[in-house]
Amino acid sequence: MSKFFPLAKDAGAHFWHDAPDKNGHHNLCPMGTCQEERTDRLLNRETMAVAVAGLLLFTVGLWDQEFTGFETRFAVFAREMLRLGLSIFPKTYGEPYPDYPATSTLLIWLSSLPFGAVNRFTATLPTAIASALNLALTYRLLCYVSRQWAFIAVCFELLTATFLVEARAISLDQMLATITLACFVLAYRRDHQATTAQRPVLWIFILLVVGFSIRGPMGIVIPVGVLCSYYATTNQWRTVFKIGLPALALLIACWFSMLFLARMEGGEAFVADVIRMQVTGRLSGGEGMPARTYYLVNGLGAFALSLPVAMMVIVPVLLAAFPGLRIPYLKKENSASWEPSLRMATLLVAWLLVVLIGLSIPEAKKARYLLPAVPAMAALAAYVFIAQGNRYLSAIHQVLQKLLLILPTVCGALVLLAEGYLKQHHPQIALHSSVLLILLAACQLQQLLALRARPAAQRDRMIVAVAVTAFWLTNVLLREPAEIQLHSARPFVQAVERLRAENPAPLVMYGIGRDSLAIAYHVNVDGEFQPQFIDRPAQLAELSYPVYLLISARNMAAMAGENATQPKPRWPAPVGHGLLRESEYSVYYLEHSP
Repeated sequence: MSKFFPLAKDAGAHFWHDAPDKNGHHNLCPMGTCQEERTDRLLNRETMAVAVAGLLLFTVGLWDQEFTGFETRFAVFAREMLRLGLSIFPKTYGEPYPDYPATSTLLIWLSSLPFGAVNRFTATLPTAIASALNLALTYRLLCYVSRQWAFIAVCFELLTATFLVEARAISLDQMLATITLACFVLAYRRDHQATTAQRPVLWIFILLVVGFSIRGPMGIVIPVGVLCSYYATTNQWRTVFKIGLPALALLIACWFSMLFLARMEGGEAFVADVIRMQVTGRLSGGEGMPARTYYLVNGLGAFALSLPVAMMVIVPVLLAAFPGLRIPYLKKENSASWEPSLRMATLLVAWLLVVLIGLSIPEAKKARYLLPAVPAMAALAAYVFIAQGNRYLSAIHQVLQKLLLILPTVCGALVLLAEGYLKQHHPQIALHSSVLLILLAACQLQQLLALRARPAAQRDRMIVAVAVTAFWLTNVLLREPAEIQLHSARPFVQAVERLRAENPAPLVMYGIGRDSLAIAYHVNVDGEFQPQFIDRPAQLAELSYPVYLLISARNMAAMAGENATQPKPRWPAPVGHGLLRESEYSVYYLEHSP
């Protein structure tokens, strides 16, 4: 038996494996009977294959891609670390930034060192490795209950839109998702060793420290919440406190340690910024904050296909598991009599619900915060493929199977719609969709051939795998190129920097925040970058000329409107003009104040 998930020795607990017979039916058999068929070496190879396949899916085609969106900030952090050396907190413009400790930046720095520069591949590699480990751990966790379930759960993770997008980007929440899953796996492993060994607990707390160093307080709160839900569901209330209270002490210790380091790095003002960025800014309300139901409403689209299906599975799983739950003051059956897949599904429901409810409490809400729940929601969505005894779940399985069957055609239709929309509204974006449409047509043909596959379990695996292929192709060949071109800043920045190289002068940014569009500019500049920032016309007179002034068309019009009663300032012709993140910007070379 594997040392990773040993057979449970607790009284009355039986763990089974669904080995398919020659007709493809999955008959539950004791682990001892299946041990000869499913050796540890085979499971290790399968798990490694899942990890390697995931790593390839998450890194192919990234090398020359431009940094866009939220990840530009982390790319700047890594480049500054490569230029200035190691630091406790990441830096921008040579100054410490009140973000999380520089652990994630250090990982990017390490992956970039062999290449001597930070590019999209080296910056994304740590996240891609964490995401591949996520797939491997999900497979290993579920394969002892059902190999069919494990395979389809991994596929549903890849069919989860936000998971796939974040796995091919710089994502701290994706790293936290893997840490959360690893903590769950360690707790599950310790339970089923029927031992009091403290080594798994030690590893859990090491992972919590790593989680804090990457994601701040959320790096401890989310994994511990999932662990407490696991122990509460399995009626281990003492362990809830044995894990929860030390974790609370660890959170306090890590928090004050981080504030101490922040004080060393930047003084009291920097400490106040760190507290605002990581705690008070997230908990306090304000205008435009999402509603409490944000994750239940917006999350259904951001985490399709997994989350909508998982939400439909929750109720029947809880109804089936209710007789086995040991609720205080209510006499229930022994949970050890549960069917193994139902027991695992119940644990996953608790995991999903505690993350959904817990993240709905703070005012700050973003779709990527829900990533630590992806393994649970993907496994619950895949549960319908093995829970054939429930009429309701069987109906969901039939509908879902048909949806996955036609998914390549649906993706093809989306390609045509996107192409028409972009030609009309963003004609500057060039898409080469012919190859993608041919590949999607091949996927659809393969889906039709899969209908002839026997047994039924093999047919399901083929249908889901081809659906993943179509979904991945659409993401990589349609969404990514369109999004990069839509938010591109590199051509404009390179043109401006060429002008500055030919005729050196400081760059002044008018009405641009240091932590917003300026970062998108910064990430496309090699070497040191120290612009000046102004936001009022009167500040133009205080500058030391000559300068290059970067200003948007909107701010230029607003400035002209403010000076309507004054003599019209003399502006030279712009030396550069272009799009910077979808907005029109001009660059003026000013030898004196206009």
